[in-house]
Amino acid sequence: MKEYEGTAYIVVVGASIEVGECRDSIARIATRQGDTGPHYGRATKGYDARQKHLNNFIESGQDFILFLDHDMYFSPDTLERLRSHKLPYVSGLYMRRQWKTLAPVWYRKFTGKWPMEPWVGKVADDKLHEIGASGWGCLLLHKDVIHATREVLKGEPEVIEDDIDIWPYDIKQIMRAIKGLEKLSKKRNKELDPLLIGPYVDILNEEIRPLRCDRSVVGSDIRFPFFALQAGFQLMGDPNVQSGHNVNFPLDPDMYHKNFTDKQFGIAVKEMKKETSKARAKITKQINKVNNA
Repeated sequence: MKEYEGTAYIVVVGASIEVGECRDSIARIATRQGDTGPHYGRATKGYDARQKHLNNFIESGQDFILFLDHDMYFSPDTLERLRSHKLPYVSGLYMRRQWKTLAPVWYRKFTGKWPMEPWVGKVADDKLHEIGASGWGCLLLHKDVIHATREVLKGEPEVIEDDIDIWPYDIKQIMRAIKGLEKLSKKRNKELDPLLIGPYVDILNEEIRPLRCDRSVVGSDIRFPFFALQAGFQLMGDPNVQSGHNVNFPLDPDMYHKNFTDKQFGIAVKEMKKETSKARAKITKQINKVNNA
C-alpha cells in the first residue's frame, strides 16, 4: 500500500465573528518545516471558501491540505496525528453543531445505497474506521485524491452543494451526440443505418446516467467523499483525533459517549436504520421509475 507523506497547507473556514479560544487552539497546532498557514477564508457560503482554498492549495504544490473550521477547538497534535497514518484521506472525530441530540459528524461506510446512513451508536476508539462521509472541520486530504476525483467530476467543482441526481457528464460529448442524431434525422426517405446511430446512443448512455434520481440537495461534505470513493479513495476516520465544536461550550465526543446508555444507543440505532431504510426505498423507487421510463 502506498504511503502518503509531505507538507501541509493549513486552511480555516468560517465567519467574520470568531471565538478567541478556538483561534488560539488553531494557532497552537504543531507544524513541520514546509507546512504553511493557517490560511483563513471568509465567505457567505462555506463551500465557496473551501473551493478557493482547494484551488490555491493545488497551485501551491504542497502535498496535503488540512481543512479546519473556525468554530472548533483543536489539540496541538491534530495535524501530526492525522498525518502519521500516511493515508491520503482521513478525518478526525467531532460532533455536529447541535446539542439536542448529540451526534457525530460521521456517516457509516457507503454501501451503494442512498442516502448515506448517519453514524449512530458508539465509536470504537481502538481502530481507524472506513466512513462514508464527514464534515470539513478536521480533514486531511492529499493532492492525489483531488486530481483523481477531478477525473470523475468531469469539470464540476469539487466543493459544491448539488442534488447529484445524475452522474457528472461531459456536455461537449452530449451536444456532439445530439447534433449527430439531428443530422441523421433529416435524412428523409432513407432507412437509418443502426451503425450510424449506435455511436451517438453509446455517448448518451455513457454521459447521462441516473445516480440518485432525487432533486434534494446533498451537502459538499457528503458529495466529495462519494466521488472520491468512485476515484478509488476511501475516507478513513480516526476516533482519537478529537475536536470540540463550539456551542457556547466545547462539544466533544466524550460527552456523546457519556450521555447515552447502551440501551439508548440500541434504540437510536434501530430508529436511524428505520428512517434510512425508508429514505433509501424512496430513492430506489425513483431510480427504477427513471430506468423503466
